[in-house]
Amino acid sequence: MLHGYDQEILGGWLIDEAHARELGRNMLGAFGLLPSREYINRVSASPVTFVSGLLDDVTKQFIARYGPVIDSYAEYKDFLQGAEGRTDPLVGETTLPINLSPTLFSQSESLHDSIDAWTPPTSMRVIEVAGWGIDTLASFEYYPRVASCPAGSLICDVYALDERPRFTVDGDGTVVVPSAQYMSSNGNAEKYWVDIKKYNEANVDLFGKQHKNILEINNLLDFISSTIQNLEPDDSPYITTIVPTNNSNILRLSIHSPVTIDAYDKDGNHTGKICPPNYDFCYAEENIVNSSYLEFGEGKYINLPEDEFSKVKLQGTDVGTFTYDSEKVLPNGTSSTSSFIDIPVTTQTQAEITINPTTQNPQLKLDVTGDGIPDFTLAPSATFDPITYLQIMKATIDSLDLTKAQIRAFDNRVDNIIKSIQSGKINKAKLKSDKFKSFLEKKLAKPDPKKPKPKKLSKTDAQLLLDMLNKLLDNIN
Repeated sequence: MLHGYDQEILGGWLIDEAHARELGRNMLGAFGLLPSREYINRVSASPVTFVSGLLDDVTKQFIARYGPVIDSYAEYKDFLQGAEGRTDPLVGETTLPINLSPTLFSQSESLHDSIDAWTPPTSMRVIEVAGWGIDTLASFEYYPRVASCPAGSLICDVYALDERPRFTVDGDGTVVVPSAQYMSSNGNAEKYWVDIKKYNEANVDLFGKQHKNILEINNLLDFISSTIQNLEPDDSPYITTIVPTNNSNILRLSIHSPVTIDAYDKDGNHTGKICPPNYDFCYAEENIVNSSYLEFGEGKYINLPEDEFSKVKLQGTDVGTFTYDSEKVLPNGTSSTSSFIDIPVTTQTQAEITINPTTQNPQLKLDVTGDGIPDFTLAPSATFDPITYLQIMKATIDSLDLTKAQIRAFDNRVDNIIKSIQSGKINKAKLKSDKFKSFLEKKLAKPDPKKPKPKKLSKTDAQLLLDMLNKLLDNIN
């Protein structure tokens, strides 16, 4: 409700997330779907966490009020209503959380309290069936993201508030198991699990089963029918009275940048975003078994089984940098993450990520110019690599429509910065970067010529190089 996440209809053509959020914040029925007091008190996992970067970052007010974790119903209620003092965002600012109405929340709270207090009579048999094995949104993590400064802006915020999802396999893609089996936690119901993951693996079709179509699983329909008729249900490999086990690794891929992300399995099945030409809407395609695609905040996310992964393709959509994370989650819940951090990107940039057969780690082949020929093959790195960054910047300069003399002059500037960094003279590298910046800023300050000359540095290209230098200076020390 706070962001309108996954509430668009027809890819936003009928209603987008911004207006769905406005509808939900004024709809009492939507408040009734929020977690209740008893649910928050019973479930150990926090629905919201906060990450602090710097003392003055954008999560400071949240942490000052709630701490790094919301771990009580009182804090949860205060957060939904913006008790820490956040400003209600504009309608289109879906990356920022809105403040929910105390009046509507109070009405739904009364309903929840009465439902929580209800217990079924002893003569009533209650059965709760939960879907399991599909990555399900379990909580949100708010963190400070380095803000992008609009072209031509003299002053802009250093950090912006962003959020990223945290997933669990303990759900059906929409509802987590503790919610689906809520009454059984007090011993008032029998509980069953439907192993949707296992079912999808054995029954591959274009529409994998999850929350929205769980009743299309024939074994579940047979179970319901037998139960209603007071018959003994047939044994099913997908319906159990104990928690199913996960024996395979999961990949959780994320990208934060102006790029598209598309995953493919060995058979060419695709999971990602499809935007048909000549149409005003896009939709998520999830043809890889037990995969999912979603966008949240500034990030794009793909979840899929590791054994279904073949490659990921990236395509630049704007100027900036991208960070790609690949988290491998083992069956025991532990995980490790491989990252490619702050890689320069333009609308020409293409990249392909595969698994290196020797190291078994991801490798990224980067095509700076979009000509189909990789210019760099990169290994994951947990930190920013200024040398690789500058080499990619050089390749970007070489692709610009400039004279050979201009390209050579710009390349020399970049080479001199590289040499300073390699020799450990960071302050000298910063000074040379600042001089390059000053040159570009002077170019941007000049009025546009009435008749632009060919092979001259355009303001668009100057802004591109300036943004790259700013990112470099933000990361070297």
